[in-house]
Amino acid sequence: MKTKKSTSLRNFVTAIVLAAALLAAGALWVLLGWRGALDVTLTDLAGDPAALRGFTMRGQSSLGSAHTYWELHDGYLDTAFALDPDGDEEQYRYSAPGVATRTIYALTPESRAAVDAAARRVQSYADSWRLESAASAFRVMAEIYINGGVLRVALRDAAANEPVAVTACAEAPSYLARTSCQYDYEADSPEQLQNMETDHDFIAGQLFSLGGGQGLVWKRTIGSRRAGLYRAAPVSYEALEALPADGKAGDRAVLCATTEVGTLEPFYCPEDARLVACGLPMADGLTLCVYINKVDKACADLVNAAGVRVDHLELAEFAGQADFSAVALPRGTDRDAVLHIYGDDYTGYLTALRVENGSFALHQSLPVGESVYLRNAEAAVLNTAGDALLIATPEYTTVGEGGTDNAYNIYQTGTLLLVCPLDGSGTRYRGRLNTGAERDWGAQQLGEDWRRVSLRRYMSYELYEKDRRRQL
Repeated sequence: MKTKKSTSLRNFVTAIVLAAALLAAGALWVLLGWRGALDVTLTDLAGDPAALRGFTMRGQSSLGSAHTYWELHDGYLDTAFALDPDGDEEQYRYSAPGVATRTIYALTPESRAAVDAAARRVQSYADSWRLESAASAFRVMAEIYINGGVLRVALRDAAANEPVAVTACAEAPSYLARTSCQYDYEADSPEQLQNMETDHDFIAGQLFSLGGGQGLVWKRTIGSRRAGLYRAAPVSYEALEALPADGKAGDRAVLCATTEVGTLEPFYCPEDARLVACGLPMADGLTLCVYINKVDKACADLVNAAGVRVDHLELAEFAGQADFSAVALPRGTDRDAVLHIYGDDYTGYLTALRVENGSFALHQSLPVGESVYLRNAEAAVLNTAGDALLIATPEYTTVGEGGTDNAYNIYQTGTLLLVCPLDGSGTRYRGRLNTGAERDWGAQQLGEDWRRVSLRRYMSYELYEKDRRRQL
């Protein structure tokens, strides 16, 4: 006997299928809507698009949790979109790691006992007390925060012509870390100390990979520590809390602010360096060191794994410049490096270097001059021929009265791409990466509360693997 299927069952199954289809269509509509609002497109503005051949640049545009990954190669732009991507995804989540620093004007070990004995207990708030005293002899300490760890090293000893007030917490609250201000005695007004102008300017650039560890650029010679590249090994906060106390602040046992924590070992310190500005890992196990020497010439050295120089270049002259900087722009290969080098201002040069067979194979510099686009370059890559740069730089639009002090009238409405020959012959191509930002500022003008809008729209670029730190 044949069994007749229930009509209601068929209708129920059909409804389920239709509902699933509608949900899928709705999700697709939402995704395509996001994609249409956030996609990255390239618009040719001037010059020959064929000038893009030989270049590869990658990055991502993000707005909140929406990410558009893009790759420009030989003039073709490929994009991929992800809405709230998986936290384990590593694609293009690049950031060159930096450091935070603090300068401590602490008591010298020899003066500590007398200063502590003379301290008086003062109530600062209803439930807190502090110790107040005075000192004339100080040890200047550099505290460096690196990747979730702490490095503390001595800079120099300093003396004051008149006693300087020092304070410390008399009763340390539970939340006060051992690196917090006034956990131990510190000078309240270090401006009275001698030769303090360089005490806050001892690190340049960002961290870089050095062998199996991390390198730190020590900018200038202070005390016995010479300017150069150093191997940095901080201690974790857990290890810091486990260190034994080695001093007293009143009745409190403390880890003295003059106690060095972690290690900072010299790797390469150029003999004639006045200021060291950049360290960067390169191909063939080499390290790039960029500095200005004592006759005001910017130089680049290639250094092997043993810390021995194997090649040297003079990049440019910066006569009469008190300061010197070299910023390594994002790159896609460790054989190339493009640096923005400059003195007291931000003009200087975009300098391109290429390494082959363990030495410099290419060195060209493009003057920045008065060009705001070159000065503000966020990324720059060499082409395969090594004769031109592809430069990504923000494009801004001013709404309302131009030239005013109203910063909210200025919006980044895209990213310009410039192909600039290294011989200075003029821009071959000019295009714009559109990310949707050009619509944002216009939409803001339509509403009364536009100043409250927080767009959080970002553009970032791929770094070579050894330069990056994963960002979730």
